[in-house]
Amino acid sequence: MMRKILSILFAGLILFNIFGYYFVFKCDQIRVKIEMKGMISNGSFRDTYEEVFLVNPTTDRDFKMIDKDEIMFHGKMYDVISSKTLGSSVIFRCINDTREEQLLARYDKYSSWTSGMNLPERSKNSQAMLYHIIKHALLNKYLIKPPITSSFILFVEPDSKINSIALLPDFPPPRVA
Repeated sequence: MMRKILSILFAGLILFNIFGYYFVFKCDQIRVKIEMKGMISNGSFRDTYEEVFLVNPTTDRDFKMIDKDEIMFHGKMYDVISSKTLGSSVIFRCINDTREEQLLARYDKYSSWTSGMNLPERSKNSQAMLYHIIKHALLNKYLIKPPITSSFILFVEPDSKINSIALLPDFPPPRVA
């Protein structure tokens, strides 16, 4: 029974290691969207509304409709408040969502870093870092250092009592008359 629990726990840890960042990213993204919707409904951004005018959204390469409340235009994320359609053109009244842009940028950076681990030109840095860690952190503790050959230390047991200049003798010195 204990083996079964440990194997399930170990499999869970491996899965969290593989998919954990994506799970945390999705939770953060949902949290940011809920906060933005709450702030929009409270009217916190009334002074910062932007209007995006698109002549033909189907042919515009810089425009992408993510969902009904979110668009991407010129690489910026916008939360849509309202939209008006005038023939083939569309006017979006929206707010620039910089927090979600930062979240996506961090996830893109992480995913490009993890996908490049198997590429030889990108893995050289990680191999060099791993070599450096192993060399300095692990090997220095367990290496036997060669003996120093330039100096010798000799231990001798003296036959008689050695008196030091700094030590006072046990008896007073003789008086000279």
